Amino acid sequence: MRLKMIFALSLVYLVTAAPLFLPGELRVVLQPATADGVEVFYEVTSPVLLRSYEGIEPFNRAQLLAEQRAEAYPDDLAPPYIAHGRSYRLVTPYVTERGRALATPVISGVFWQDGRRVRFDIVPQVRRVANSQAALSRLHESTAGFEEPAVYGSGIDAEANRLVLETNVFDPGLRRRLAERYGGLVMVKWDPFGEPMQLL
Repeated sequence: MRLKMIFALSLVYLVTAAPLFLPGELRVVLQPATADGVEVFYEVTSPVLLRSYEGIEPFNRAQLLAEQRAEAYPDDLAPPYIAHGRSYRLVTPYVTERGRALATPVISGVFWQDGRRVRFDIVPQVRRVANSQAALSRLHESTAGFEEPAVYGSGIDAEANRLVLETNVFDPGLRRRLAERYGGLVMVKWDPFGEPMQLL
């Protein structure tokens, strides 16, 4: 596994002269987004594997409620997410001014844990973004990116506010073609060892 990681990082440095390590994450931006090319990044390891989940349940519950709100107002809001760091934060992105008002209120609720009733009141952190829940969902539900043989997977990255297309081929032309078709709605996750999931 260690050799695999070293090899992958060596490839990263071969394809770009100055990769950018994002603060707090093991994600390397190989090629930043430009007017004529989408962002390409490599993830050394999933951030999920490095995070502590102690005390996260109230934020999970609040995120579910925030997701319902985003689905109810998909043109005004974007997918919410939990930001990890020294403390958890629920981020509720918005696109329109009406969305800002919808994203701001405290999210409250009650759940049962270990036989006791737990109440939560989460004050969300609002953030203006470019892409709405509606735009990202429509694109994800379409066949976006799959006209490219090198693309084998996709998913919405709420924190990046983009649809992430997965590929195991480093193709500079792919960046340009995706930018022409989808503009700032997509980014590319490059994994030289990645491959499509197969049902057994």
